[in-house]
Parts: sequence; C-alpha cells; structure tokens
Amino acid sequence: MKKAKTDSKEKKSRRSLIDDYKTPEMLIYLEDLKRQGMTDEEIAGKIGITARNFAYWKAKCKEIRDAVKNGKFVSNAQVVNALFKAALGHVVKVPTILKDKQSGIPLVRKKDGEIGLMTGEEGEETIVYDDYLYIKPDVKAMIYYLANRCYEEWRMNRTEEVGSEKASPGVVEVVVRNGGLEELERKAIEEAKKRDAEAEKKAG
Repeated sequence: MKKAKTDSKEKKSRRSLIDDYKTPEMLIYLEDLKRQGMTDEEIAGKIGITARNFAYWKAKCKEIRDAVKNGKFVSNAQVVNALFKAALGHVVKVPTILKDKQSGIPLVRKKDGEIGLMTGEEGEETIVYDDYLYIKPDVKAMIYYLANRCYEEWRMNRTEEVGSEKASPGVVEVVVRNGGLEELERKAIEEAKKRDAEAEKKAG
C-alpha cells in the first residue's frame, strides 16, 4: 500500500511539473535551451528531470515537442549559416581605437574638443571607429559544406583532381589563388561599407 501511494505521488508530481513547463514563458525557455545547441539529455538535466522523463514529456505534450523542434531548427540554421559564411569568406566590422600612425599612441578628444595624443589627463575621450576585417574563405569549410549539401557531386570519396587533364583516383583539390583572394577581400569590404552607409542614410 505504501508503495502504491508513493508511486501515485510521484506521478502527480511529474504531471504538475510538466504543466509548469507548458506555460508560454517556459516553452520559450525550452526552445532557447535547444537553440543553444543543448541535447535532450542536457536539457533534462538543466530542468531537473531524467532524459527518459523528458522523452515522455515530448511524446505526451505537443507544445513541448514543438518548442524543442523549433529550437533545433533555429540552431541548425545558425550553424549552417556560419559554415556557409566560413566557406565563402565574409567581412566583420571591428570597433578600433584611432591611433597616431607614427607613434602608435591612441588619439583622444580633449576637454576643449581638440584632438591629440593620449597623455592620461582627466577628461580625455578615446576615438573609436569601425574598421572592416575580411575573413578569408576556409577550404575545409567549403569541402565539408559541399560534401554534405551536394553529396552526389562532392561526396568525400569522389576522386577527381581539379585542374588536371586526367582524372585519377585520390584527391579532390580546391585551389583559391592569392590574387583572387585579394580581389574578393576588396569587393567584400566595399560592399560592406556601402551597405552600412545606406543603412545610416535610411536611419538618418
């Protein structure tokens, strides 16, 4: 009898806990945990239940199942997008402190509004501008992306040497010449600056 009562209490506790996680706020929380890349086992540990119970929750509750699914879709899309950017190369905007070219000492705006070298005086304000850094294409990311997204043409055991007259078993070679990289970098930075200028113009 005592065991039956204990089992009944545990079932009631599990039901009340699953109800707590069916609220809009907690569903968003579960989706966010999945978006961070957590596995179901890690989410279960985070909320204090076993992986088996969490699997039961998903099976019995559509709201929880959808929250986890949506979070997974978002995290997968973010990873695919990051891999795609790494494969193609991309531009990042980096806040940079303006420095004197000769001495390398930061330039600051003084109390009176004049610009000069940093001396450590009170009221000096460092000058920050947005620099543009080009991240070059990653050949490994290219191969991984193509091998998974275009399997038939780029599967890892496909043996063809690019640029050679004869196709031979062995290696898929991907070549990005330095001159081409420099041109990619120049164009990418120009486009990034143009987009930022247009965005600032619209905002103003």
